[in-house]
Amino acid sequence: MPAYHRNPSCVQVIVDAVVTARLTPTRSASGRRRPVQRRSRERVERILSAAEQLVVSQGFGALGTREVALRADVPVATLYQYFADRDAIISALIERHVTSMDGRIAAALASLTSYSVRTVVETTVEAYRAAYLERPSYVVLWFQGRLSAGIAAYIREHDERLADEFHRFATTAGMLRPDADPLVLRLCFEISDRFLEAAYRHDLGGDDRIVKEGVEMIVAHLERYATSAGVAGIPADEIAIRWGVS
Repeated sequence: MPAYHRNPSCVQVIVDAVVTARLTPTRSASGRRRPVQRRSRERVERILSAAEQLVVSQGFGALGTREVALRADVPVATLYQYFADRDAIISALIERHVTSMDGRIAAALASLTSYSVRTVVETTVEAYRAAYLERPSYVVLWFQGRLSAGIAAYIREHDERLADEFHRFATTAGMLRPDADPLVLRLCFEISDRFLEAAYRHDLGGDDRIVKEGVEMIVAHLERYATSAGVAGIPADEIAIRWGVS
């Protein structure tokens, strides 16, 4: 298991890398206007929480605008002020999930004392699993919520941006060779998505064996492109120096 501590320099490096991908989206999954007033924000959160409860308890088939409005205790007309239809609600839930997950990954990686291909892969997957354990709704939303071309494209583009930022971090830090193709990281993210989907397909607790095999597969592939230091591990302070963070 990776060792953790809190290194301010590496916190900044990792957060910058991961959050860069999250805060510069090329598209929004929902396209909705974000509420500004506190009362409106609270109303939207109530609607989304009600929708999330419905998805987990009854599945996406039970998710309709009237059902969500009833559970949220708001008029249907009020719901339509913020969400055009069912897909817009699902999109907003997935956007919220993405924001939360990116923050978890950044925080977990920023706590490492040594960075290697293995520790980065294991820590990233562990961050996903911790979130799924805490909020099983994430499993349902992430793996069953790609119900429209727009939502699927949003998720794909987000993962590609995140993979590109991980590539930039790993090559700058000296974990991967400078000539490592960014496509390698994009494929690893795609494969990770697939093995996690398989692990959680029938069990919200996840299949440990599938996760373990998936992690080993990703680590083995990435180590083909790693430097010797990227395999052995690079101290957090050294990575901060390479990034010019004091």
